[in-house]
Amino acid sequence: MVMIDRLTYAGERSAAGSFFIEDSNIFCADGYLPEAGMVEFIAQTAAAYTGYLQIEAGKGISLGYIGAVKNLVINSLPEAGTEIKSEIIVESEVLGYTIITGRVIQYDRILAECEMRIKLDNP
Repeated sequence: MVMIDRLTYAGERSAAGSFFIEDSNIFCADGYLPEAGMVEFIAQTAAAYTGYLQIEAGKGISLGYIGAVKNLVINSLPEAGTEIKSEIIVESEVLGYTIITGRVIQYDRILAECEMRIKLDNP
């Protein structure tokens, strides 16, 4: 399943993405994208960013897995038929895990934010 349309920014330790929510999205319920969909969007923004960096470095692309989600705050759910944006910041890399802070934003409002630990396989 693809939960990111575009990687709109890729910096040294941060990235941003966008995603248009279709009503047919596997996560959508009652016309809204619930918590799990927003967490997956954050994770896929991190994955797109990591893949971009690996391609730029001439390396193979690694598979990644969500190891943990901490301090998840949901302020509201976005409606289907709208676009959401993501921001991630790579906080650190420890013991084979990448620790990020991620946010889902719509109309300049933070809808969701969390800390996420992501484990990458070697390419």
